[in-house]
Amino acid sequence: MIRKIGVKGVQVEELMTLEDEELDKIKPIHGLIFLFKWQQDPEKRQTLEHYDPSLFFANQVINNACATQAILSILMNQGDKIDIGQELSTIKSFSVGMSSKDKGWTIGNSDLIR
Repeated sequence: MIRKIGVKGVQVEELMTLEDEELDKIKPIHGLIFLFKWQQDPEKRQTLEHYDPSLFFANQVINNACATQAILSILMNQGDKIDIGQELSTIKSFSVGMSSKDKGWTIGNSDLIR
């Protein structure tokens, strides 16, 4: 997927452990995604209302897209260190100042990413 959308020089690795010797094999690491079964939280928790505007964060608004969404967020937040390609660069610059929900819809409306 990341090659098809124009990202260069990056790969995704599945890890079964976070031991130093495993992590040393795959450096540099631009981000980690932890997958676990979601469970409804019995208590309402406080959420972050405001965050650094230079940080790209998009709400997941498309069903069954959590891994894709996580990968895209990592890539867009590393855009100064890696070549994220034209599509992600365009989405990132187009969505500056949008709410996180609207950023999610912008990603979801990308024909290339879909």
